[in-house]
Amino acid sequence: MGLLDSLDIFELLGFGEATGLELLFAASALVGGILFLLWFALMMIGGFAADIFEGLLGMDGVGDLGADASFKALTFQGLMAFLMFFGLAGLYTLESTETQTLAIAVGGLAGFGSMYGTGKLFHLFIGLQSDGTVEISEAVGATGTVYLRIPQDGAGQVQVNFGGSMRTMKARSHDGAEIGNGELVEVHDTVGQILVVKRK
Repeated sequence: MGLLDSLDIFELLGFGEATGLELLFAASALVGGILFLLWFALMMIGGFAADIFEGLLGMDGVGDLGADASFKALTFQGLMAFLMFFGLAGLYTLESTETQTLAIAVGGLAGFGSMYGTGKLFHLFIGLQSDGTVEISEAVGATGTVYLRIPQDGAGQVQVNFGGSMRTMKARSHDGAEIGNGELVEVHDTVGQILVVKRK
């Protein structure tokens, strides 16, 4: 127990003689770095970091990539980035120039820059996400074949390739005429979930 009592993490990292602003920068970098490594490790282990941080920080839905949840996750990750870069850049500048005002300015710029970069990165990830939903209006102009005969003034089925895959959809003839099995058709319009087709 005596060994743990004498353990000083700043002494261990070479900041035993640090005072004032140096300690602030070192503590900021240390806290931000530890939070980042913890978050990264938990995400690599299985993605349950979201559940843990939801419970600890009261941030519902952090694991989702929806717009609201991404903002909440961004707040936590932006804070980690700010602390880490503020501390590292400020400490480096203070050690290089020994000018406190410049160190605070550089640390602040680096911290806010990292927060901005984190926000842009999350925005990019959210932009890449796709829910797989295909709008039926995308079928207009697509061609296909009649799968089940379209009777006069009635509905049948057609197979049409749109949205990246072949789909079997309910269809009607645009002029009310009958269209037989296997005939080539083009989607002219849509009415609800029904395609309006004409012979090709």
